[in-house]
Amino acid sequence: MQIKQRQRRSDEPTADAVARGLNILAVRNAEVARGYMRYKNVPDHVVERVLDHPAQRRRENARQSVSEAITPSSPHDQ
Repeated sequence: MQIKQRQRRSDEPTADAVARGLNILAVRNAEVARGYMRYKNVPDHVVERVLDHPAQRRRENARQSVSEAITPSSPHDQ
């Protein structure tokens, strides 16, 4: 059996948008994360892979793992 090694994304803006989208997913929900990543022009197949298949996500680099705090909006903010 051959094990596929996950590749790190060389497209830094896309990698950053995906990392930020996953941060949003952690504190909000998949729809908000999906909307953010699409707004940042992350290809749909990448958005679907990272949201629907967590085991296939690429690892963040050290810079991406440091992010500003994200807090959910209260219902009256929407």
